[in-house]
This record gives sequence, C-alpha cells and structure tokens, in this order.
Amino acid sequence: MEQTSAKKTYYVLDIDYTITRAEEFRDRRNNKDFVTLLEKEALGKPAKTMAEPPAYIRHMRKFGIEWEPMSDTGHMRYGPEGAIIIGLVHEYANQVVREIGVPVYNLLGTNMFRLSEKPVKQHADLFGDRLYQLSVDNEEFILRYAACHQAFAMIRDWTISYKNLPFGAFEIADSYRFEQPGELMLSFRLRRMNMPDLHIFVRDIEEAKRIFLEVHKKIYEIMRALGRDYVSLYNTTSFEFIQSEKEFLNDLLKIERKPVLVTVYPPGKDYYWILNIEYHITDVLGRPREIGTVQIDIGNAQRFGIKYIDKNGTENYPVILHIALLGTVERFVYTLFDSALSKGEEKATLPLWISPTQVRLIPIADRHVARANAIADIFEENNIRVDIDDRSQTLQRKVSEAEKHWIPYVIVVGDKEETSDEVIVRSRSTLTSNRKALQEFIIEIKEETKGKPFKPLSYPRSLANRPIFSPP
Repeated sequence: MEQTSAKKTYYVLDIDYTITRAEEFRDRRNNKDFVTLLEKEALGKPAKTMAEPPAYIRHMRKFGIEWEPMSDTGHMRYGPEGAIIIGLVHEYANQVVREIGVPVYNLLGTNMFRLSEKPVKQHADLFGDRLYQLSVDNEEFILRYAACHQAFAMIRDWTISYKNLPFGAFEIADSYRFEQPGELMLSFRLRRMNMPDLHIFVRDIEEAKRIFLEVHKKIYEIMRALGRDYVSLYNTTSFEFIQSEKEFLNDLLKIERKPVLVTVYPPGKDYYWILNIEYHITDVLGRPREIGTVQIDIGNAQRFGIKYIDKNGTENYPVILHIALLGTVERFVYTLFDSALSKGEEKATLPLWISPTQVRLIPIADRHVARANAIADIFEENNIRVDIDDRSQTLQRKVSEAEKHWIPYVIVVGDKEETSDEVIVRSRSTLTSNRKALQEFIIEIKEETKGKPFKPLSYPRSLANRPIFSPP
C-alpha cells in the first residue's frame, strides 16, 4: 500500500453495521483481541516492552530455525527439520490457493528489477521507503518486495480474452524489505522472506467483490483450523466506500463475527487500490500481528499495460486482487509456533501434518531396535514421518528429549511390543498414554492429517546415525 504523511481517520464497523469513531468506541462484547488492535493502530498505544526474548525464538532454534549470522541482518536459515516445515508450508500454500475456485497459473521469475523501468519505478514510489536497492553495472535495481513485478511483467505479454477471466497467477516469491534493525523479529519481520503471492485478474469491481468474499472465507478457514481467530483492519480510500458498499461489507462481517477496525486514508492522492484488509492475530504476548492480506487493485493493470479483450472486441484493464492467504511463509510458521505456545509450554506442539517427526519410537534396549525398525517401516509405508531414538542413552533421557522437541507421539518399544500388534502411544497434546492396535493408530494419524500435504523425512530415521541438528 502507498505511504502517506497526511492524517488517516479510524472507525469501528460493528457486526450490526453501526459506525463509530475509533476513539468513541466502547466494547460491548469483551473482545479483548479487537480492542488490542484498536489501541495499537488507532489510538497509538505503545507496544509492550519485553524483558527477554520471546519464548518462541528458543523453541524455533530447536528445529534449526534461526538468524543467519554470516548474512545481512534480517536473513534466516533452516536446518533439516526447519526445512521440512518450510517445504510443507510451500506445498500447503500451493494447495490452498487452488481451493478458492479459479484457475491458477504458477509463475517463477527473478527478484531484481530495474528502477529505470517506468512501471517499476512508479510501483516502488508507491511502496515507500522500505526498498532493498543495489547497484549493478552502473544501473539501479530494487529487490522485489512481493511477486507483483514478475507477475505483471509476464502477464502484460499475454493475450487475454474475457473468457479467460478470472484467473490467478501464483508464485512463492523470495522478497526483500529493508526493515530497520530495531524492527526485525525472527520469522515475523525480516529483510528476506518467502511470499506466497497470488494475484487474481478479474473483469470488473463486481467480479472482484465476489471473489474477494471467497478469499475472505478461505483466510478465516485456514486460521480457525489452527484454533485461532483474526481481528481485521479494513483500509479504504474514502468514507463513502463504507456507506456505498454496505451489502458487500456486510457479507464480510458475517464471516468476521466481530467488529472490524476501518482506516480511511486522506483524500488528495491517486490511490491504485480501493480496499485492503489486514488480518491480525494477537500473539501470546498480547501484541497484534498482521498475517494475511487481500487488496483490490484498480491501477496496476494500466500502469503495467495488462489488458483483456471483452466480448465486443474492446480492450479493457482488469481489476487485480493481491492475496496473501498465509501471509509470508515465515509469518505462517510464526503463527504455528505462537499457536503451539498458547496451549502452554507443557502441551505445546505443532500441528501433526507439519511436525518434522510425527512419531518417535524408543527401543528400551538394543535387542528391541529391530522391532522398532519393523514398526517404523509400517509407518513409512503409510506416509507417516517416524524416527527411532536408538542412541546409547537412558530411556528417561530419551523420553525427556522427545518431550523437549515437541514430538507429537512417542512409542516405547520393549519385550511386549516384540510379540504384539498393539503399542502404548504417548500423546504430547493430551499428556496421556493409551494402548492401541498399530493399524488403529495409523488410521487416527491419517484422519488427523487428512487434506494436508506430506513430505518424507530427508535424513536418516535413526538418531544414532545423525549429527546433532539444533542448538541445545
């Protein structure tokens, strides 16, 4: 969105469509998360100070997710377990963009664009002062801050009929924003990030609103599946938009089921967008954190020369929806860890589908390793990530380390398991142990991970054969 120094005004739009100035709003439903957003964005309440680094940083390090000290400030690295998490989020992003119901074309391109190109310069000027710039061969370049440049540069060369619309263009774009060192926050505010950026091209505003509603539903569906909920900030370019689009905004509010904060940008500027929604979670420290976004763009098609031919043979500029269903890959991972810690550290665990190790087998003695491997084979045949703690350590320490590393399910393999098809399964999320038939347990795991992507382990399942991946 454009940056502006003129004053913005803030309103609260409630679910009964009453509109109140933000400073006059009185919460009638004890919606703490919404009030937190309102205080930060509209009333300028200072952010909470932290006496020590947030707990999620310590837990991310266990999965090899941390800053890269040999790079520029604000760049991250991922060990083998973190790489599985990131890879699964990439696959999940590719999956959910296709659940909106429009054809989606995957693109892949460069991260560097010439500032001498007029549309690139205009778009960069609108973005503001967070550009990551560099000079090469006496030319000035920017590193892209989303997939927009590449998608628009490619699609302007396409011949598009009204019959082809709507369609989406999708890229998980390596993106760069020159955030200030004091603003950087592991996995949340970075200088280099992965942006699952979807652009949907539509005929007109009415079609944009119809698809916007489907996107809005999907964004809430994704977050509510994690047991969380968003509070939203609606950015608009005029107060009249709120008044004239009552039916459309009411449909959005029915999905919200709570008030939304509305920012009205000041007049006097040629905005390229008419509505942008920022979706915020409130993290375990009580801070609003923007994750997903959707924007209706009425200017960039003309700026980049993207056209379609209508049924009368006339050239038109499509409306473009900019969509980040998950936010950045890193912010989605941040959300997963924050959601885990919201349950308390004792029960904290990632969703089963994205946990690098879903089941850990712990043989009591060396003579039980063969049986553990046989059981592991069965899990792997059923697309379940399993490993075996066959190191020369005490059983107590192995169980303790499985807990420390948030392993969702732990099975101890001893003499009884040598001759039985039943196992005792320790669940981290419930802190309970239950005896189950192996096939019954496999069915439960498949149900718990249904509809989510899968990747196998990319390293030995034997802990004795691995280096130590993560810091202690």
